[in-house]
Amino acid sequence: MSFSGGKDSICMSDIVIKTMQKYGISFSRLIVIFFDEEAIYPDVEKTALEWRSKFMSLGAKFYWFCLPIKHYNCCNKLANDESFFCWEPGKESVWVRPMPKFAIRNHKDFEMGMSYQKFAPRLFKSIPQMVGLRMSESIQRQAAISSSKNKGQYIYPIYDWTDNDVWLYIQRANLQIPMTYIYLYKVGVPLNKLRLSQFFSIDTIKSLPKVMEFYPDLYERVLKREPNADLVMLYWDTDMFRSSKQDQKFETEKGKDYKKMFIEEMRKAALSPDDYPGYKDVKKLYVRVNEATSNKTYQHMYQMLIAGDPKKRIYRVLLGDLYRDTEKRDGVIKRKK
Repeated sequence: MSFSGGKDSICMSDIVIKTMQKYGISFSRLIVIFFDEEAIYPDVEKTALEWRSKFMSLGAKFYWFCLPIKHYNCCNKLANDESFFCWEPGKESVWVRPMPKFAIRNHKDFEMGMSYQKFAPRLFKSIPQMVGLRMSESIQRQAAISSSKNKGQYIYPIYDWTDNDVWLYIQRANLQIPMTYIYLYKVGVPLNKLRLSQFFSIDTIKSLPKVMEFYPDLYERVLKREPNADLVMLYWDTDMFRSSKQDQKFETEKGKDYKKMFIEEMRKAALSPDDYPGYKDVKKLYVRVNEATSNKTYQHMYQMLIAGDPKKRIYRVLLGDLYRDTEKRDGVIKRKK
């Protein structure tokens, strides 16, 4: 079972423990995997330690991996290499936090710089893996869960839970969550946007400056590890980091003709592609537009063109939007006939 220390895996862990106890399933059959990403909040580490102790006391195995896994680093989007290797050898003096003494530091199937997606299949091989993914979180997660390739390899105990289901279960089961969630909520992050991951990911970087006040020495440690993180403090509310402020700006401009704006911006991008982070991906989508493409879809393409889409999340959503726009038009034509 994968464990991350976040709200979803906490709910899944509680359900698994109660189910195994109810049906008398031996905990010696359970292996819990935690990938420590180094650049994580202190409260997430504390939560992981508590669950490690709980699982081990029940007789389950708990593998705490501290491997130099490759992650995307949005702090380096102005550099040639946009990678972050957690627990990178040779950088021990600037690690965000000390590595736990009991951590697993190497594995025979792991090679330096491997991504989790590449290493996980080698690690689990033929062993079914329980994961706390939920379809309501994103289109790509819905696709991952429904993929026929994953049948039998992955088990998703809470795949159909909504955000409200998660918070309600936490409240009713009286589960403890990392205080970081509370801090993020206090500074204005919406409930459906509460995400915890390594600091330099595109999801976390927007919220990091807001919660620094709750962790006095964290800023200095982050800067030691990633000097470019200082840009976040200066420009977190600009296009560089796709901030919530930027999203609100686009939201207030719904009345604009985004088709016209997008086409004009694409002409400029064709002349200076390096100035537009999302140009290559948007160019692929542009061939799919037609007279049915909505202003809202053009709006999202316009946003993606200017701000980029490092994790290809917007790209996948837009593929669906373009398809639905066309399908909606075809449905209207059929009804008229």
